[in-house]
Amino acid sequence: MKGITKRFFAATLVAACMLTVPSAFAADDATATSPATSDSANSPVVHLGAGNGGHVFTPNATTPRIENRPISGTTYLADFDIKANYGYVRMYLKNTGNKKISFTINQGSPGGKQKASGSVGPGETYNEIVNENSGPWAVGTFYVNLTSGSSNMSGQLGVRISTDLNF
Repeated sequence: MKGITKRFFAATLVAACMLTVPSAFAADDATATSPATSDSANSPVVHLGAGNGGHVFTPNATTPRIENRPISGTTYLADFDIKANYGYVRMYLKNTGNKKISFTINQGSPGGKQKASGSVGPGETYNEIVNENSGPWAVGTFYVNLTSGSSNMSGQLGVRISTDLNF
């Protein structure tokens, strides 16, 4: 039994050594051994070694601010914050009711400066970057106002913010 255990551990050690890349092989490229870091926008930065082209890949960072929130009533108010280096806003509004839902997004307060507006018909879904053409919005609190006249709303609301338009 002792001989089988020794052979098992020896085989495991050999396999582990074969899978480990000695640091001498990566000495020519300092980024090959550096850990992933983050930039000031808290988006991950992955450094790839020379064998992978030596490029830096920075994916866009997105943050959900309002996630699949059910909406009801004749009016609905939700707020979200835009943090530094974010500023693009994607709004998702699914209308499962039988009346049109109108929306506005206002800056600073529910009655503040209107930044976007629109409407979503019954059975329709709005899923757009609301400031795609106007550029990123400033840091601060924004308010989504929903109304449906005298009919109760039914559906879902979602808001995501991003560092760029690719989300």
